[in-house]
Amino acid sequence: AKSGEMLHISLCKQCGLVQQAQLPTDTELKIYYSHNYRTDYKQTYHPKPKYVRRAGLAALERVRFLSTHLPAKHGTRLLDIGAGGGEFVYVASKSGFQATGIEPNQGYSEFAKQQYGIDVRTAMLDEVAGASADLVTLFHVFEHMANPHAVIDKIAAVLAPDGYLFIEVPNITQSDASPHNIYFKAHLFYYGRATLVAMASRWFEPLEIQDSGNLRVLFQKRRAPLPAPNLPSAAQAKQVARRLREKGWGEYLFEGGGLLKPVRRLEQMLTESRIGDAQPRALLDQLIAAPRA
Repeated sequence: AKSGEMLHISLCKQCGLVQQAQLPTDTELKIYYSHNYRTDYKQTYHPKPKYVRRAGLAALERVRFLSTHLPAKHGTRLLDIGAGGGEFVYVASKSGFQATGIEPNQGYSEFAKQQYGIDVRTAMLDEVAGASADLVTLFHVFEHMANPHAVIDKIAAVLAPDGYLFIEVPNITQSDASPHNIYFKAHLFYYGRATLVAMASRWFEPLEIQDSGNLRVLFQKRRAPLPAPNLPSAAQAKQVARRLREKGWGEYLFEGGGLLKPVRRLEQMLTESRIGDAQPRALLDQLIAAPRA
């Protein structure tokens, strides 16, 4: 794992799904994400200005994607699951969505409410009422969930008829991830294009897929669920196994752009060094205004 500890990872040879061999219980996950996850990965209980800026830039790009691929967004009820510090909810609200969020970590959910004045509740998905959203979003959240089929069922219940689901996860087949930056203690499942589509297939059909880096899929809810998921083909399962064998430093450095990472990291550090003590809301407002300017 990135943290240096040993993880036991399994690959299903029939469908190509990659996952941790032993999954934690729902109770263990709730305790971990409520108290420890943010400090384990960000070393803070509230997002630092540099993380606010990064989340804001990602939020703007995601809103642009949704604006391109969805019907008119004004008034669309959006629920962001795993909202973190609330940057996406804030940017989406400024862009015409009726956006709310849920976040299990109390520090981050309180930060969202206090800094941005938005509706981000300290809650888990099972606490959300049915038919309460037209669009559900999960950004680097779905891979953390121990029972993804149950999560998909719950999201389908939360969504109105003909609603949309937008998921972004790390892509286990991508070539631009460092070998030290693939496996994480908190990532329970590792999806590729075929396995993510299959996982959601009983309730959702894909409308748009991007998998050149992170895996991003926009789904629409089916009028009626399928009797069973549409599993990946044998060829798709073999392709995942082949990609896992190919992963390594050579591919990352020469095909995945790893040689340029130090330059991009330096540029990022220089930019973030100029942020100073900017207030989170003002920082996001500047990012929102920048494209228009």
